[in-house]
This record gives sequence, C-alpha cells and structure tokens, in this order.
Amino acid sequence: MAQAGDDWALYAEHRARFTNALLSCAPKSGGRLCVLGAGKCNDLDLEQLSEVFGEIHLVDIDPSALAAATSRQTPALRARLRPHAPVDLSPLSGKRISKWQRKPPTRAELEAAEAMTLSTLLSRLPGPFDVVASACVLTQMSFALRKSLGEGHPMLGPIRISIMTTHLRTLAGLTKLGGVCLFTSDLVSSTTYPLDTLPADRDLRSVMDDIVDGGASYFAANPKLIREMLHHDPQLAERAGEPEPLDPWLWTGPLERTYLVYGLRFARL
Repeated sequence: MAQAGDDWALYAEHRARFTNALLSCAPKSGGRLCVLGAGKCNDLDLEQLSEVFGEIHLVDIDPSALAAATSRQTPALRARLRPHAPVDLSPLSGKRISKWQRKPPTRAELEAAEAMTLSTLLSRLPGPFDVVASACVLTQMSFALRKSLGEGHPMLGPIRISIMTTHLRTLAGLTKLGGVCLFTSDLVSSTTYPLDTLPADRDLRSVMDDIVDGGASYFAANPKLIREMLHHDPQLAERAGEPEPLDPWLWTGPLERTYLVYGLRFARL
C-alpha cells in the first residue's frame, strides 16, 4: 500500500506500462530482475513483478528513496527485494566532475572513467541477472551533467556520449547470456513539444519519428543514437542483439507535465 504524498496514483499509467514491459522480458520460470534507477519504485508494480521474479534487485543513488519504497511492502514481498544504494550509475563522481569543471578531460581520461565505472558497478552488483532494466534514468544523469558543467563546457557533448555508452555497457554487462536488457527513456515532455494537444487517434511511433527528426528529443534519449551505439560500440556490438522497439506511451507526471516514453528490448548475446 502506498503512503500519501509519494505520487503513487500519479504514476499509475506509467507504472502499468513499464511493469508490463518488464514482464514481457521475464524468463518462463522465475529469474532475477535488476532495475537501474528504481528510486521510490512508483513506476514499478512490485507485487505483480514478484509473482514472476524470484529476486528483484533495486538500484539507486538515493538510499532514502529505496528505503521508502521497500518499507511500504508486505513482509513476504520485502523478502524478495534486494535494495542497493547508494550506487552511482554515472562515471561522474564528485571529485571527477569538480576536476572536469576546472579542466576539460581528455579522451583518454573519459575512457578511463568509463572503464572504472563499469568495473565498479559489475563488481558491486550481484549479477548476472536474467533481466536488467534502465528505468528512465539516463536522461536524469544527462540533465545533472549539463547542470554541473554548463552549456558552454567544451567537452559537454563527449562527456554526455560517455555517460550514455557507459550506461548501455552496464545494462549488457549485468545481464546473463541469453537474458534480456530493457532500456526505457522519456523522449521529451510537454514543456518543449505539444504532447497535450495530440489527437486521440495519434500514432505515437510516428510522433516519435517527428520529434527525433525535428531535433526536439532529449539528447540522451535519442533512439537513433542509442541504436547506433548498440550497433557500433565495440563492447556493445558483440553483446547486444538487435533492439526491438516497444510501443511508446504517454503519461502525465509531476508538475503536470506530459511525457512520451519509449522502450528498446534486446537480448544479451
């Protein structure tokens, strides 16, 4: 049962769609699920997921958010939950971002940060898992980066690409052979694109194409760029199967903003 003030009701549509996407990835008999960026779990129907997954690992940078999420569950359900916090999914540690604010990193420094972050995450989290999902967390990391460095930072673009690449490698690295990776992301909100005025019979895949082709999507959420990384990054190309797009969905969340969310599902080769 949700506690008052945690936006549980507000997330209902998004929770139903994201939970169904996770269930579509589940193995036939039990299995272990890992959700990156789980937060307060308002976007997860943990009871429904626990009927399929024997273990549900919840990863987030905020310990208090995961504590709030797990404390409101029944004892039986809590026995299946494995919270992991604080876990920073980004290669931007406090010391590193402070250093890069003063002096832009070289390509070699970026690659070293990517490798160290991935190694740390793979050693800290008890993978491999049957299903690993990114819960719309990549755009949050990208926004935090832009806020920290500023739009005028000379290496903002390369560092943003580095965060995206590291995150996708983490997805694949935590997933067992034959398992499934699920990448979900908010593509854009109604503050920058008129999602609230779309006709009722709109084709959201066509809307997605218009947003991406027009350059209106969040940079880190661009599905064309995500696909390009999966196909051409040396570490990802040999591990990630062909990404399968899920039907996108709309939901109205905090601050009365409407978001367009999409998912890509791919096998761990």
